[in-house]
Amino acid sequence: MATLEKIRSKAVLLVVIVGLALFAFIIGDALRSSTTFMNQRKENIAVVEGQTIKIQDYQMRVEERTNMIKARNAGSSINEDQTNQIRQSVFNEWINKILLDKECDKLGLAVSKDELQDIIMGNNISPMIQQMPEFQDPQTRQFDRNRLINFLQSIESDDYTNYAPEIAARVLEAKQNWLTIEQQVQEQQLQSKLMALLSATMTTNNLDAKAAYDDSKVSVDFDYVSQFYSSIPDDAVSVTDDEISKLYNERKSTFKQAEAVLLDYITVNIVPSKEDYNRILLKMEEIKTRLEESSNPGNVASEVSETPYLDAYVSYSQLSNEQKTFIDHATIGTTEGPMLNSFIYSIYKLESETVAPDSVKLNLLNLPQITDEKAIKHISDSLIAVIKGGTSFADMVSTATNGNSDGDIGWQTETTLVKQVDAAFKNEVFAAKINEPLLISSAFGSFLVQVVEKTAPVKKYKIATIQLTVNPSQETKTKLYNDLNQYISSNHNLEAFKSAAAEAGYNVQSNVEVAKGQLNLSGIENTRQVIQWALKNKKGAISDIYECQNQEYFVVAAVEGILKEGVRPLSAVSEVLKRELLNDKKAEKIISDLKAKNFTDFAQYAEAMNTSPQSVKFVTFATPRISLIGNEPVLNANAPVAQVGKVSGPYKGKNAVYVIQITDKKESEQAYDESVQKQTLQMQNGYRIYRMFQSDKTILRDNAKIEDNFNRFF
Repeated sequence: MATLEKIRSKAVLLVVIVGLALFAFIIGDALRSSTTFMNQRKENIAVVEGQTIKIQDYQMRVEERTNMIKARNAGSSINEDQTNQIRQSVFNEWINKILLDKECDKLGLAVSKDELQDIIMGNNISPMIQQMPEFQDPQTRQFDRNRLINFLQSIESDDYTNYAPEIAARVLEAKQNWLTIEQQVQEQQLQSKLMALLSATMTTNNLDAKAAYDDSKVSVDFDYVSQFYSSIPDDAVSVTDDEISKLYNERKSTFKQAEAVLLDYITVNIVPSKEDYNRILLKMEEIKTRLEESSNPGNVASEVSETPYLDAYVSYSQLSNEQKTFIDHATIGTTEGPMLNSFIYSIYKLESETVAPDSVKLNLLNLPQITDEKAIKHISDSLIAVIKGGTSFADMVSTATNGNSDGDIGWQTETTLVKQVDAAFKNEVFAAKINEPLLISSAFGSFLVQVVEKTAPVKKYKIATIQLTVNPSQETKTKLYNDLNQYISSNHNLEAFKSAAAEAGYNVQSNVEVAKGQLNLSGIENTRQVIQWALKNKKGAISDIYECQNQEYFVVAAVEGILKEGVRPLSAVSEVLKRELLNDKKAEKIISDLKAKNFTDFAQYAEAMNTSPQSVKFVTFATPRISLIGNEPVLNANAPVAQVGKVSGPYKGKNAVYVIQITDKKESEQAYDESVQKQTLQMQNGYRIYRMFQSDKTILRDNAKIEDNFNRFF
């Protein structure tokens, strides 16, 4: 009982303790769940209408696309800018696909298995597939259905046991790439259906067709004079804040913007210093001495020149301008240089001269890559016998390659043959008799060759050329970096960063609007890293120094402001609106002054507007851009209805006031054809729909709910 009484006396305390324990358990579980949820969210590169795109899945697609592009370009490497473009492309395509699938699902649009089969390998093969080089005839560049079918058959099986490991890996990669292509073709077909549906909603009636015909029926030629608004000082007219505010409210819906940052940035071109030039010049002087003394200039050139030595004779017309200047006064053995052109020092030595054909027209067949000389000789003798028996070289090659080639490689110079094969091959080709097939072996394989034609002999020159590029030394780069770094340290706030630049010898690009998906700053490659930094920082932040465009530039940036998605504030567009209002008032002033003078003669307007008349021809109501003027709707509207020979205007244009005088007016003799006009307008509507689907800001995104985390990762 005593124990029970003790428990009862501590009942409240026990309840509190048990309650706290339960609370701790619940909170702990909730925190763990919250942490798990947050970690999962961190793995999302995007959430589109509730559908997540995981970073791991996204990276796999980027890798697949990269491998596909490498395979298509014979395994060539991909630079940083290309990688960024692939990332952005895959990201946008994935978002658009989710939105497209959702919209088409609502509308009941789909691509059936039979339809997909038809556009992949049936009677209506997708243009995307037809345009792929691997499925085109190498000679005609026309789509070859047999090549496509052969490829599909080669990747059809899943059994790779009979393949060598490296072959199996290639087949598997080709198959994976094809699955990606199939998906793109299916998506394109689905998009085409949606576009066709939207195009059908933009109907063209009889009134539209007749109006379009009438808009292009009358064509006029006219003379014009103009006075640009910039000819009037800004202080000659005035614009109030209330006027700017009123115009802003009227135009507010046009000032929508995506998320972006305003950047100020400095670029420093990493160029060689005077010391760098002197260093290379000294080296070239030493090389010149060696070249002058050498009996084999080719050896010296091959050893030291950045430009490969060319063991070939070149006609005068094929020489560079510098080489022509050299040849004009050189004799055999003459050495000249070093000569500087941009960042390259050159030395030339005229080795010898000859008179020979500049080029030859060539048929060629690559023989099998086997090392047995007797076997190669036997094959070539057999093929030569076939040719001498009356079969053309082209037919022989077509048979040997299953129709993939006719052997014609066109006109070749000594230079092209040396670069493609070697000098020994070139020598035998240029020494060969016309139409006499022969076997030529080289380090790059054996070839059956037939010279079909030679150009008339001309004088040709063999020139040993040595070139060295002046690159900025590490000392130069370090100095440029340290100077810029010192500038940042001394001007570590936004205002100082901008105001002190000119005195320090730097130029600041100010208030540059940079969208979050933008790859580079104003054409400078590899500056995505700068943009990514800017998107993660606040106004006033100044970046470290970035090395960009293959170490050609140093870039340092400062965040001027953040532009949130939505409608731009008045402060961001007030200067643009003010300029428009100033131009409107300048137009009113110019027009008022001209009308007050009551001119009747075109020459009087030209004198008053301080300009000379210009002439344009064939302007209709529908002309999109007028020659010499550009897009100027006020002239499209007034010129076709003005009277010939009479002065018309003045008219307020976009950038100037215009006065015109019609010199000729013609009316089309083509009869009105309602069906043709409707077809034309319907095609234009279809093109508008197509354009609406091509932008990253496709119409499918207008009201979509998208959480875009791309900049968190890249």
